[in-house]
Amino acid sequence: MQNLGPKRTSEQAAYAASKELIVIQPLIVLVIAALLLGTSPASAEQAPPTLKKLKQAAVANPQDPKAHYALGLEYENLGKTKEATEEYRKALSLKPDYDQALYSLGRLMGELGETDRALEIIKQAVKLKPNSAEAKTLLATVYNRQAMELLRQGSLDDAKEAIEAGIQAKGGDAVTEALRNNLGCLYILQDKPDDAVGTFREVVRQNPDAPEARYNLALLYYTQGDYQAASREFFALKGIDRDLAAKLSEYRFRVKTDTYVKPPVKTMYTFKGSPLLTKGTVLPSYAR
Repeated sequence: MQNLGPKRTSEQAAYAASKELIVIQPLIVLVIAALLLGTSPASAEQAPPTLKKLKQAAVANPQDPKAHYALGLEYENLGKTKEATEEYRKALSLKPDYDQALYSLGRLMGELGETDRALEIIKQAVKLKPNSAEAKTLLATVYNRQAMELLRQGSLDDAKEAIEAGIQAKGGDAVTEALRNNLGCLYILQDKPDDAVGTFREVVRQNPDAPEARYNLALLYYTQGDYQAASREFFALKGIDRDLAAKLSEYRFRVKTDTYVKPPVKTMYTFKGSPLLTKGTVLPSYAR
C-alpha cells in the first residue's frame, strides 16, 4: 500500500481547511462552526451544531473570535444570557471591530434593559457599517426603549432627547413611527396639545394605518371638543384595529361628561419588526 505520509487528525484537517476558506472569502457562522467541528456545510444545515460541540470548538480554538461568537449565539438562543454575554465579549476581545459580535452584544444589552451600555456598543457597530439598515434600526430601537424608561421616570427632557436621537438614527419605518408616536405622547405630558396633534398627524400622513396615532388623535380631538375630527379618526381606526376602536368608543363618552379628562394615550414600547423582540437576531449577511 502506498505511504501517504503522516495522517492528520480530522480536527486538524478541518481547522486548516477553515483557515484557508477564511482567507478566500467571508463565511457565515454556521459554515465556520461546521468546519471547526469536522462536518460539511450540507450536513450542518441538516443537523445544527449542538451546544456541546460548539463549546468543544471554542475550547479547541480559543483565539478564534468566530467560534466564541457562534457559541454565544447558541447560549442566547437557550436563554443563557450571562454565558452569551461572556462569549460575545471574548469574541470582541480577540477582534474589537467584529461588527456581528458588536451588534449581537448591543442587542442583548438592550433586551436586558442596560440601554446606556447597549447604545455605546451599537454605535460602534453603526460606525463600522454606516450603511447597515439593521444596525441603524437597532440603534433607533434602543433609543426608543430608553425614552420609554425615562418617560416612566418622569424625565421628560431626557426622554425627548432620546426620542430625537432615535429619529436621527434613521432606522426602519416601524421604529421611526413608534418614536414619533411617543414624541406626541410626550407632548401630551408636557401639556402641548397642538404639538401633539401635529406630531400624530405626521405619523398618520406617513402611515394611514397607524392605529396608535389614530387612537391618540381621536382622544385629543374629543378632549378639545372637535367631535367631527374625532369621529373621522374613530371610523378610520375601526377599519384598522377594532379592539382599539372599541376602547376609544368607551372612552369618548367619559370625555363628554367629565369636566377634565387626561387622554390615556397609547405609547409604543415595542412594535412589529423590532430586533429586540427576536432572540438571536443577527445581520442577515451573517445569519447562521
